[in-house]
Amino acid sequence: MYLDEAEFHLNPGLCQCWSPPGERVIVPSAGQNRRVPVFGALDAVSGEVTALLTAKKCGADFLDFLKFLSGKHYAEQERVYLFLDNCSIHHTRAVREFLQSQRPRVRVIWNAAYAPNLNLIERFWGHLKRSAIHNYYFQTVENLEDAILGAIHSINRQLDHPFRLNLKTVQPLLAAA
Repeated sequence: MYLDEAEFHLNPGLCQCWSPPGERVIVPSAGQNRRVPVFGALDAVSGEVTALLTAKKCGADFLDFLKFLSGKHYAEQERVYLFLDNCSIHHTRAVREFLQSQRPRVRVIWNAAYAPNLNLIERFWGHLKRSAIHNYYFQTVENLEDAILGAIHSINRQLDHPFRLNLKTVQPLLAAA
């Protein structure tokens, strides 16, 4: 699983969109920018994304997300591999202790520093922002949160979506391990 966190802002980001020639696209904004931190995990085998919206982006919330994943979604898995970047919240004492308590079932593979392209969920965040968040005015944080969860749910339902990785090599690798 590729894990990472992202922030979505109430004030809309702007990206390329269609408009009639000569007309300028105007997207209203909330004025005061508020953010919604989201922790996410992209399952490299199934292509599904699991997300948890939190109040802030900190080590305690990341630990809650790890417990959520290991307790609910992957409790029956014999082995779980987590691909993580070197963000400071991934290295708190509580997170290290939790990961140590989950060994050998849960293994962490640390990505190289300053290499976000190695973490596939980074591409997912970018796609989600471009396709479901940018150029929209949500008015309230609750509307933004609903849009985030709705977009993730919609992508998870699409079996032919590009983020559903077709990893035909995974089965032979698992058999060899």
